Amino acid sequence: MGCIIEKELPDINAQPNVEEITVLGRSGSLLEWYGDYKPYDLNVGAVTIPYENLEEVKKWLSGSGKLITHNDVDKVIDATVSFSNSTTFENEWGIFYTFDLTFRCQPLKRKINEQPIKLNSKNMLFNPGTERSFPILEVDTIGGSLEINCNDVILTIPSMFEGAVKIDCEKGLVIQNNRQLMTVGEWPEIIPGENNVSITGIYSEAKIFMRSAWT
Repeated sequence: MGCIIEKELPDINAQPNVEEITVLGRSGSLLEWYGDYKPYDLNVGAVTIPYENLEEVKKWLSGSGKLITHNDVDKVIDATVSFSNSTTFENEWGIFYTFDLTFRCQPLKRKINEQPIKLNSKNMLFNPGTERSFPILEVDTIGGSLEINCNDVILTIPSMFEGAVKIDCEKGLVIQNNRQLMTVGEWPEIIPGENNVSITGIYSEAKIFMRSAWT
């Protein structure tokens, strides 16, 4: 877009969403954390753009999308232009515009173009991320039941039809033929490091997107 930034971008670690609880009659406080993180602002600072590119840049900066910075060229962040202040474009003698830009970023970074891993009945998977993640599994089955065991956390799909099944552990959904299937058990999580994953049932192919995550 012909944009020029005046300074290098910082590398920001997301802040844990910790709740501090004060109890009457007890010294100090209690800290409660459920493993989640707060969104944050990434201040790009002053940006200069060619005069003729104004409308194109406005359109580019509308809505939300995937942000890649030079600090982590192999990872993406879900981001939108910060909504706390309006963006003002200053006309500099009809030659270029300047404006301040801040991105509102979701806390977790994901790997760019993550490729699925084919699964057998028993698998040892290594997660390079620093945070737990909720995987997506895609299974081609001829029907019946399916059991997924991930680090001794078991999820069972007791009744399936023939065809592809998508198991989204983050949304807590199992979809086949545009229908939601019933499940029994807990939703698997992928932890940093080694993970034991096994599948029991009748299927022709199974694969997993680990959705590795970093702060």
